[in-house]
Amino acid sequence: MTESGGTVGGRYALVERIGSGAMGVVWRARDELLDREVAVKQLRGPELSAEEAEVAGARAMREARNAARLQHPNAVAVFDVVVENDRPWLVMEYLPSHSLAGLLGERGRLSPAETARIGGQVAAALAAAHAAGIVHRDVKPSNVLIGHDGTVKLTDFGISRAAGDGTLTGSGMITGTPAYLAPEVARGEQPDTASDVFSLGATLYAATEGQAPYGASDNSFGLLYRAAAGRIEPPTGSGELTGLLTRMLDIDPEVRPTAAQAVELLAKPPVEVVAKPSVEVVAKPSVEVVAKPSVEVVAKPSVEVVAKPSVERKRRRWLVPVLMAAVFLLVSGVAAAVFLLPELNLSRYLGQDVDAAHTHVATPSYTADDAMALVRSHYELLPENVEVAYENLATSYRQAFPEYQEFWGQYDDVRADQFEAVEAHPRRFIVQARVTFLQGPSEVAGVYQLVVEAGDGRLRITESRALP
Repeated sequence: MTESGGTVGGRYALVERIGSGAMGVVWRARDELLDREVAVKQLRGPELSAEEAEVAGARAMREARNAARLQHPNAVAVFDVVVENDRPWLVMEYLPSHSLAGLLGERGRLSPAETARIGGQVAAALAAAHAAGIVHRDVKPSNVLIGHDGTVKLTDFGISRAAGDGTLTGSGMITGTPAYLAPEVARGEQPDTASDVFSLGATLYAATEGQAPYGASDNSFGLLYRAAAGRIEPPTGSGELTGLLTRMLDIDPEVRPTAAQAVELLAKPPVEVVAKPSVEVVAKPSVEVVAKPSVEVVAKPSVEVVAKPSVERKRRRWLVPVLMAAVFLLVSGVAAAVFLLPELNLSRYLGQDVDAAHTHVATPSYTADDAMALVRSHYELLPENVEVAYENLATSYRQAFPEYQEFWGQYDDVRADQFEAVEAHPRRFIVQARVTFLQGPSEVAGVYQLVVEAGDGRLRITESRALP
């Protein structure tokens, strides 16, 4: 039964379709027995195999059991489970509302204060769930409902896991939305309370920044790659929430606050999160780095370098013509070398034209071909020579080596082709390539954009992202 006007379970009259998601379609319905409005979720769908339908039914029953254990004003309750035509339907509390995802679609982003208010209520629901031994596993903006009266509720515990329940998602399948997954879950570890806190932090980040922390992309595999590596775009519009979001999104689960702690921190973010680092990080270096060198580096040379030659100037006048002759010979030697080696591409090594070589020696410059060659060789090294490939990354872009090694170790082979330099400057290039990842019988390909920059005497990769 999927049309309005029908009845489910002999008592729930479907009124209108109000939403849909990966797990199913949600209807506003009327409970004719108790004369009240409810929300009924029809789990997808006719395309399910017999085995998948059995898993979906087990998941529905688990959601009902979890909801029965979780009674909290900020969590949508599940009232009943009905089996209709061998398909489970969940009967839930109906909340006239719009989702946080819908609100962000209309407004783009929210203020840190409004985000903190919403986040505090979601954190309270998570804290109650965690206390009951329930892990949500899919906290994201579309699962945060904002009622017309301002009440905020967390919904869709359909893929949540009660502590001790078996995994009902199939071997090797990752549940959750890639854009909001914690790094450890993206790497294949079991979700837990810390990963729920990360997903909440990612949801609040999306509210203040206008996009998910791994960047905007429709490429699920690319998002999984960035999630597994813990590559977060630093927040720039989160204001007083910046410090708290940074903690909630830390790659180390031990650093993240608990959901209960997040409730308190979201109630007073300016004092707890922002003020302390501003003293420790800024104040001390201003004394040690600026004040001392001004005495030791400037004052002493002014005595030793300027004063002493004035005393011995008369005795060493004979050195002047000798030094001038030496300088003349040195310049003449350089000119002769340029003249005798016209075929040498000095612009490659000196960063300038041959005619200007006598003025100064610049740092090495590179070509777009050099940048593409680096990207090509980088992927040729993977996944076997992870140590060498790791050196191709700029220090600022590197994650911890064990995590880097673990990520690439899951693939049997990596192939790259269709290289193209889409932007080129003497010391900065943007290269695009199609990368194919092979894992057993599976093969996934995507187009990636890498930023290559000169530094430390060579080219290094400073950024990589999947293109939609």
